[in-house]
Amino acid sequence: MNRSDAVADNKRVRAPRAGQGADEGYSLRNAVAFGWNSISGSLIPDRVQLLEKYAVGRSVLDAGCGGGGFVDHLVEHGFEATGLDKHAMFLAVARERGFRGAFVQADLASPLPFADGSFDTTICFDVLEHVADDAQTLRELARITERRLILAVPQEDRWMPNYRLSFYPYRDPTHVRYYTPESLRALAESVCIESAQVFGEQRILLRELASDLIHPRSRYPCLSRVYQRVFDFLVARGHESTLYMNLAAVIDLRPSTRRR
Repeated sequence: MNRSDAVADNKRVRAPRAGQGADEGYSLRNAVAFGWNSISGSLIPDRVQLLEKYAVGRSVLDAGCGGGGFVDHLVEHGFEATGLDKHAMFLAVARERGFRGAFVQADLASPLPFADGSFDTTICFDVLEHVADDAQTLRELARITERRLILAVPQEDRWMPNYRLSFYPYRDPTHVRYYTPESLRALAESVCIESAQVFGEQRILLRELASDLIHPRSRYPCLSRVYQRVFDFLVARGHESTLYMNLAAVIDLRPSTRRR
């Protein structure tokens, strides 16, 4: 990716647009093709763990909830959950599937229809890379949140182009930017916070990838089995670089009396 596309203030890398506007390319077909688990209801374990570990209080907003899968999960686990999305076609999925929780249609690019501090926690998974002004959107989410923001965004791909590969999210034409740990932290610190944690999310399983793709062979079948065992041994014991497809941020906000 060309570094000249980086935003100057905090180096958030913008995705190739391929001639599409920020609001083009949204459809149920594309959502399914790119594995939006809020649509399918088959939630990624990494995301479920984020909720289990970091959601606080009773009231939770899922900002950019898509089909509402996470809202339903939160209600199942005792939260008062609300899902918000701009697109009626995604909210219709929540109704059709009978997902629990409240659902509101609203645009994250505009003032949201909630009072200050309406929710204890707001989650925003795979959304900020779609909006035109992520800093403004985060400020608005911080306004309506009393205690904690939990974000997940796709990471800038610094590794795969060397091998003519790409992280899966880079195929999504509705993305307008990707993030580095530094740019995500800068974004988090643009609102009034007590603290912010930024870390990798959805680890790429390099050992499993190597084992699936590489199969040593000999013209002698018995040697092929030996080669495979030696290869599996070396892969299991080799040093594995830790790569993550996404980044997460857990942002603890200052008490509302000090934010106003």
